This record gives sequence, structure tokens and C-alpha cells, in this order.
Amino acid sequence: MAARAATVAVLAGLLLAIALVGPAANLAQAPPPPPESSFTIWATTVNGVQQFEPTTISIGAQLPHVLHITVDNVDPTAGMQHTFTIRSTTAAAFLVDTGLLTPGQTRTLDFTVVAANQIVSGARNETVETDATGIKFFCQPHEGAGMIGHIVIGGASTPVPEEKGVFLRAYWIGLLGIAGTLLLVAISYFVIKSSSRHYRDHHEHIRRGGP
Repeated sequence: MAARAATVAVLAGLLLAIALVGPAANLAQAPPPPPESSFTIWATTVNGVQQFEPTTISIGAQLPHVLHITVDNVDPTAGMQHTFTIRSTTAAAFLVDTGLLTPGQTRTLDFTVVAANQIVSGARNETVETDATGIKFFCQPHEGAGMIGHIVIGGASTPVPEEKGVFLRAYWIGLLGIAGTLLLVAISYFVIKSSSRHYRDHHEHIRRGGP
């Protein structure tokens, strides 16, 4: 009976170790989320020239990279409309577009750069217009006047910190699982030993003063 209980204890220990170590391994192997950046672009007119400020959005070389772009029409010219647009090379419709913004209007666009010439926006995953500088964005009414900018990949960026906490947590969970298993094995060993006839006879012999 005791041997059966010990076997059950060992199996329970093994199941406990698997339950603890399994999720820890999956946690350690889970890829980190993609980096994200937020930028504000002002659309305006300076000395009679329509332009974006700034004209360059720099992101790190790690892709995919999630972008949150807030476009603010701060043009001092009454009724001057602007857009922030990225042209798809595989479809007639623009892939990223604010629509026409009048002075005082703001819109935020969320999309993901997955390659040097590829963007995911909503359910669409398409190649986009680029030039020697990077991914091109422009204002529809003023593209011909030079109101353009670029998303530059591999520019100055803040390094993405390593998720050290995840791996340390998985490490300690694994150690606890192993320690729990060893403890149950040790308890099972002494239970089996103390329940054996040889151990009881020897213990009784010592109790009576035998060698």
C-alpha cells in the first residue's frame, strides 16, 4: 500500500514539474513584440511653399515596425487642404491616406512597415512607392510642388531592450519545478524504505539493543 502511495507521489511530482516547466519554456521562446514609434507631422505653408515638418521619419532597422503617425494641418492659409498619403504600387487606391485635412484638423494613422518597400495597413499588405531615400509619403494636392517626405529605415533609433524579466521568470519557474520533483522523490524513497519488512525488522532489532 505504501509502495503504491509512493508511486502516486512520484507521478504527481513529475506532472507538477511538467506543468511548471512547460509554460516556462513556451514563455521563454515567445518572440518579443515588434517595436513601435509615434510621430507628429505638421502640414503647413512657409514663405509660400507647402511642406511637411519634419520631412523625415527615421525608424530602426528591426522590422516589422509599428508606426503611429499623427498628421496636423497647421497651415496659416485659410482653406489650404493637405493630406498625408503613401501610394501603393499594386493597387489603384492609396494604401495610407488621411484624406483632405483643412487647417486645424488632425488625424492619426496606424500602419506597420514590414520591409523596405512593404506596408501593412488594416487588412492590406502591399508594396509601396519608394525612392533612393526611403518610403515616400506626400500631399496629394501639392505633390507636384514638392510636398513630400520619407520614412527612412535604419536611421537613428533607440535600441529595443531585451526582455530579461521573461527569461529570469522562466528560469526560476523551472528550478522550482525540479526542486519540487526531487523533494517528492526523496519523500517517496523514505516512505518505501520505512514500509519494507527488512527495515522494520532491523529497526526492531536495534530497539531491543541488538547491533
